[in-house]
Amino acid sequence: MNEQPQKKPIVVGIIGGVACGKSQVTQMLGEMGASVISADKIAHDVLRLPDIVEALIQAFGVGILTDSSAGTASSQPTIDRKKLGALVFGNQIDSNASQRRKLLESIVHPRIREIAKSQLESMQTLPSVNTIVLDAPLLIEGGWLPFCDKVIYVDAPDELRQAWAMRRGWSAEEFRSRESAQMSLSDKKKKATDVLQNVSDLNQLRIGLAQILDNWRAK
Repeated sequence: MNEQPQKKPIVVGIIGGVACGKSQVTQMLGEMGASVISADKIAHDVLRLPDIVEALIQAFGVGILTDSSAGTASSQPTIDRKKLGALVFGNQIDSNASQRRKLLESIVHPRIREIAKSQLESMQTLPSVNTIVLDAPLLIEGGWLPFCDKVIYVDAPDELRQAWAMRRGWSAEEFRSRESAQMSLSDKKKKATDVLQNVSDLNQLRIGLAQILDNWRAK
């Protein structure tokens, strides 16, 4: 009897507006058995690499370092993610923030993508893996879309997203700044294969997600 070839895992991307609940959906997919590749976790590791740290200091100065490492020469300097984030996102009247963000992306994105691609290729060889979630904050803008077989757009009302952003400690200005730095919601939605409604009801969110997965498996 001929063995059936191993079915390639479905690679899923999650997109949506700022603070729409993408992380919650990713967590639920993990609970449903999906394997997760977190670009944000990879980015944390990349920001610790000596050559990346040195490149960022050259680009943005020592002001992006933690207070404990900025003035020490003996230990490895440490990037302060909040300081770096404030610098590259700035605010709506900071015309240079966009240029700084592009510079940051040119330094860190190639390394993040290299590591994520390696993890993805490794997972795709495992018989136990049938679904892989590519969890990247800027999936489309970061060039991750070609890796994905399916893309879920998490659709949440603006007022809820702003309230959830405030719970993270963001100001209204920071929310607007981050939203304006990204692709428009309508353009993002056009890139999706599926739309998942998020109205702050976890049970309904889980049911909607399960229905999407069932539809994929039925095809």
